[in-house]
Amino acid sequence: MRRISNFAFRRVGLLVLLPALVLGTALSAGSWPVRADRIGLTSQKLTVWFADGSVCRAAIQSEGGQGMFTDCPHPARFDVRIKRQNFLAPVLGDLVAPLGTVTVISADGRAQKFLTPASRMPGWKRD
Repeated sequence: MRRISNFAFRRVGLLVLLPALVLGTALSAGSWPVRADRIGLTSQKLTVWFADGSVCRAAIQSEGGQGMFTDCPHPARFDVRIKRQNFLAPVLGDLVAPLGTVTVISADGRAQKFLTPASRMPGWKRD
């Protein structure tokens, strides 16, 4: 039986160790920011439900606004642009959402855009 040289043994060891090292580094890297799943908007409050189940809220002006969520596990920013109040708002109050666009910006700069009310979103279906 031929004896494996020390050099060949090291080369095989490197070939086995290198993919494990790359995989371990990739797995230990920070996790991706959690994406916003859905939003709720009234004339005074923005509520965002994230994919991990956490909920973040922020007070807004009736004409919209921007800022960061406080007391939120995710460092996300928001930008609310209200086009106009819903014509049913004087009767139904916060039961109807104003017409507008909400952008949720994650810590890494990725932006998600939502339209309100939800029925304006493409592909939206009532459960």
